[in-house]
Amino acid sequence: MTTSTDLLIESTAALAETYSRALGGGVCSEGGPSAGLDLQRMTDAGLLAVADAVFASGRRLDALKAQVAGQLQDRFEHDSGPHSISARTGNRNAAAALTDIGHISMAEAGRLCRVGAVTRPRRSLIGEALPPEFPEVAEALAAGVLPVDSALYITANLAQAAPRATTDDMIAAEKELVEFAATNPVDSVRKLSVRYRDALDVDGVEPREEVLVSRRALTRLVQPNGMKRYILDADPVSAAFLDTAIDGMVSAELRKPRFEAKEDPDGCGDNHEIIGDGRTMPQLNFDAFVDIVRHALSGTEGLGALDHTTIIVRMSLESLQTGLGEAQLDGIEQPISAFTARKMAAEACLIPMVLGGKSEVLDFGLGKRLFTRAQKLAAIERDGGCATAGCNRPPSYAEGHHIVWYKSQDGPTNQSNILMLCSACHHRIHREGWEIIVTDNVVYFTPPATVDPKRTPRRGGRPPVPTPKGHDGPHYKS
Repeated sequence: MTTSTDLLIESTAALAETYSRALGGGVCSEGGPSAGLDLQRMTDAGLLAVADAVFASGRRLDALKAQVAGQLQDRFEHDSGPHSISARTGNRNAAAALTDIGHISMAEAGRLCRVGAVTRPRRSLIGEALPPEFPEVAEALAAGVLPVDSALYITANLAQAAPRATTDDMIAAEKELVEFAATNPVDSVRKLSVRYRDALDVDGVEPREEVLVSRRALTRLVQPNGMKRYILDADPVSAAFLDTAIDGMVSAELRKPRFEAKEDPDGCGDNHEIIGDGRTMPQLNFDAFVDIVRHALSGTEGLGALDHTTIIVRMSLESLQTGLGEAQLDGIEQPISAFTARKMAAEACLIPMVLGGKSEVLDFGLGKRLFTRAQKLAAIERDGGCATAGCNRPPSYAEGHHIVWYKSQDGPTNQSNILMLCSACHHRIHREGWEIIVTDNVVYFTPPATVDPKRTPRRGGRPPVPTPKGHDGPHYKS
């Protein structure tokens, strides 16, 4: 039986062998193999060969670490009592033990434990040997072709989809992801794993999205040196708005020409040279964010750099028509539900890129989606702010909403089709399926049967205005 110690010895021997092969046969520019690991004197080819050997051996050692971590976690979870491994080491779990042994971070130890747990062999309740939960990942990991981080992203995303996916689909997805991960960097594996998760579990896109929205946060901390730190956790849709605005400002700033006058000895008139901005990218991002906030507080005209800035939303024709499935925001890894993408058409200057079954572009819609300031002011006069009954949020919290949806229902951006809603009510009305009508300049909301079985219309907007008292007592305009 091969023990962990045997595997460690074999892995170390393999590492030494790969080093020897990399350093032999003219790898060094001079001095031959006897030069050892003199990296500065190596040729480019030699240095690349050593890098390849180091990472190949490192993947094998990382696989062994994950195996050890998995076994440790199993023992920490199932052993108890005064002679347990927990009592013997004084650690509460396997990750804590690994931080002591390997002097690594808790985050790294946690990754090793999670990967080890889902790639170790299992036992049934009656003691029968069972394959690992993710056998393809386990095999590729042990073979040294799969980094631990790639294994973690694959297993974590497939595990989320597993409750609502078929066994055959899970097997096929795992195999395809492992094949991809063997020749692609971890960042690409992470993005593809998320796409597979959502393809396997279409119904889970919207609940996961709601969880992310619930975790949005802005934390403000005063630093000892007087600086103030803002920690912003943004859900995918919010991040798309922020990224689009900031990137538009920074892009315009980077394209802005800056010249420094120079002497013109030959008289050709070319007496200047382009100079750099001098700010780092984080500084440019910060300045753009502050400029946007300043404009929001003081200005009424559009920001020049953002006049033509849009958010691109990619979704299938079927998802656009049904509101089911997922959509992708340009520049944002985490997908959003098709339902949210349809809702965004009423509140953002976006371009919907509708794709067919083979990702061909069926429609690249361009048009006016945003209501004008005059249209919004007229709607505010009628709605008083958020038009939903009982909301009472002021106009500054409200946004123009297309009563008949702009894209999916060809709703026009005109005065008869605008309604002012705050973001929370906007989301709820779309999610629950409320119907909205305007009769005699009064807004009525008809709830879905799940909210009111009788579906009695509810009046919204600004309260009725009293008219002067007459002989029959006060009455109100409807």
